[in-house]
Amino acid sequence: MVVTSSRAAFARSLRLLARNPAIVVPGLVVGALSAVIATLLEPADPLESTIYTRLLQLVVQLVAAILSIAFTTGMADAAWSAGKAAFRDGARAFQRDAGHVFVAMLVLFAIAFVAAFLAAYTFSLSLLALVFYCIYTMPAAVVGERSGFHAVGESIEIAFRRPRTTLLVVAGIALIAFAMGALAELVHGVPFVGPLVAAIVIQAAIAYFTLVIVGEYRALRQPAA
Repeated sequence: MVVTSSRAAFARSLRLLARNPAIVVPGLVVGALSAVIATLLEPADPLESTIYTRLLQLVVQLVAAILSIAFTTGMADAAWSAGKAAFRDGARAFQRDAGHVFVAMLVLFAIAFVAAFLAAYTFSLSLLALVFYCIYTMPAAVVGERSGFHAVGESIEIAFRRPRTTLLVVAGIALIAFAMGALAELVHGVPFVGPLVAAIVIQAAIAYFTLVIVGEYRALRQPAA
């Protein structure tokens, strides 16, 4: 299924999320498990924390990020393809593309490091350029099955070729993220259920953004790709 405009992508993604709320679940489960594991790895005395402990926690966070990205993106692609998404779609994407996601994350980290260094000299335009040109990287890695470097390259190529559409997607996601972040902050203080509701709001927003970006990627990538 291909969309023809950014407005169509946002509208269609909302309907797909309403029809497939399970897309929110992987991020919630992975986030909760990684938080529990990181807490268990934390020594009772903070002064006893070692480089080995921090390294283990970093590995847990990295694996959690790869698992969450692959599952959510794989399910989003299935939703766009067939209108329905199942956990097996996410599992299939993880088994097939976890390596691509890992390398893509390393490449993005390197680019982000350079962008952050240049931010003070470019009035933060380097950070905006990072988001603008690399927004399609994860769909390229999972949906397009591109290797890490090629995923970043394809994202840059699409953004260069369709700057107006990409700008609208980035702006729309930024506005919605601000609103959802404010809502999550508002409900977080509610006793007992506040933190859980806030987590659901945030993960629902992430799932929605993933659907939007996957939909645009599917529409904008070159047919030969």
